[in-house]
Amino acid sequence: MFLDGLRHRLLVQCPLERADSVAPIVARYQSGLVLTGPKPFKTVRHLRRLDHRGPILCDAGRYTGRHRVPASAGLSADWTAEQHELGLVALTDSGYLAAGDWPGLHRLLDDAADQPQPLVVTLPLAPGWFAERAQLTRLITTLNEARLPVAIVGDTFVASGLIRVLTASVPVLVLRSDIGALGAVCHGAHAGALGVMSGLFVPALMGHHRPSVLARIVDRTPALAHNWPCRCPECTGAVPIHLTPGGIYRHSLHTQLALADQLRHDPAAWRERCGAALHVHRKVGEVMPNWPAADALRWWHELEPPEIPRQTAGEHAPRLG
Repeated sequence: MFLDGLRHRLLVQCPLERADSVAPIVARYQSGLVLTGPKPFKTVRHLRRLDHRGPILCDAGRYTGRHRVPASAGLSADWTAEQHELGLVALTDSGYLAAGDWPGLHRLLDDAADQPQPLVVTLPLAPGWFAERAQLTRLITTLNEARLPVAIVGDTFVASGLIRVLTASVPVLVLRSDIGALGAVCHGAHAGALGVMSGLFVPALMGHHRPSVLARIVDRTPALAHNWPCRCPECTGAVPIHLTPGGIYRHSLHTQLALADQLRHDPAAWRERCGAALHVHRKVGEVMPNWPAADALRWWHELEPPEIPRQTAGEHAPRLG
């Protein structure tokens, strides 16, 4: 499958051991998988034997954990070749890019340029890359000159910086993120991947919360009662406060992927949804002491995005042919 098959998709990023349970859910929404781990190829073959036809990407995850490697370690040609042998778009096995590590960035881009296509350069950028305008401008220029699709990794972006990166003339994917991955897709990311599932996703609040917290909200906000029942296949109309841990995970996948289907990568619809969630947050804050501010939602709702190129994948990235 070529890169254009990923366009506008909200994917699910998961560890290899969860692939069997996640695959049927992503298939329901015509989504796709990002399998995370150093040895994903047996899992890919297993999913293909089960007739899973959706997109699959493989993230080596070398940029994380106690023994993460730096970007200066370069890329493995074997890792890319194994993905191509399985008919996949290859994600490079990049190491971590500390803020301002320009030699590491150029090493990754130079190594990737020497490898066969289709290929996406994984860029595990530290938050500091997004904080300074001059550095961000230089980063975008560097990516444009390399003319290779890239995948930005993480959920700790400086949001305004991420939106500016999406103005690059190459396809930009956003991996291992939270619901902000959908916001990125709505604002020009080629694709996004949900990789942060910390709690129960509550669509009316556009965020993850503990079931016990939702139960308290339900008790204290009778005027908001219509916001809490969930009609996903896991909940079937119930308020999702009594789910098992596995049920919470499946519920969160269903509700976020269904939201992506509803919004259809429309930036105005995303910002409107964030505004509606802000209203619910304000109502909850009236009865819940110390309710946390929904700063990310406010930022998205008030966003005036820069112009983002809307070319096809081929026009974005001539190297793909």
